[in-house]
Amino acid sequence: MGNAAAEFISYKDFLQKSTKPTVRPCIWKGKDIMKHLDESLAGDFMGDGRGAVSLINKDTGDSYGVSPNINALVQVLKPGEHNNPHKHSNFAIFFVFQGEGYSVINGEKIEWEKGDVFFSPAWLEHEHCNTSDHKNAILYTIQDVPTLSGIGAWFLEEPVGTKPQHVVEEEVSDKNSILPEK
Repeated sequence: MGNAAAEFISYKDFLQKSTKPTVRPCIWKGKDIMKHLDESLAGDFMGDGRGAVSLINKDTGDSYGVSPNINALVQVLKPGEHNNPHKHSNFAIFFVFQGEGYSVINGEKIEWEKGDVFFSPAWLEHEHCNTSDHKNAILYTIQDVPTLSGIGAWFLEEPVGTKPQHVVEEEVSDKNSILPEK
C-alpha cells in the first residue's frame, strides 16, 4: 500500500466533488434492442446459446448502468437452450418479455412464460432453460452490478464449482507502498 494515491481536501470541497451529475432520461427502442440481441446471439459470447446486450445510459459514466446504481440487460435463449448454472454477488430481477421456459434457483424449479417476473437473490445458484422448440426466450434483467462494482464487491462464479472471480478492472499497484517489505 502506498501513499501516492493519498490526498487531503476540505470537507466543503468533498461535498461539492461528491455531487454527481444529473442522469438524463433515455429510451432504448425495441427494434434496436432486437438488432443488438441478434448480433450477440450470433456471437454466442457466453458459449451456452445465450446472447445478451446491456442497456447503458451514457450519463452513468464508468458504472455502465441505466442509473448510477442499477444495470439492465436483455438476454435471449435459443429454442431448447439451457444455460450453465452460475451465481454472482448481485441480485437479478427477470421480466419475461417473450417465450416460455423455466429457471432453477437454489434447487427450486420456477416455470415462466411471457409476462412473468421472477427474482434471484445474490449468491444463489441459478440457470435458465428455454423449453420452446421454435421460439427464442427473451428476458429483461435488472441488477445491482454498478453498486457492487463501485465498492469492489462484485463476484461471479460461472460455471458453478469454479473459484469465484472478483470482477475488477486491474490490480492495485503497491510499488509505492509505505509498508515494510515482508
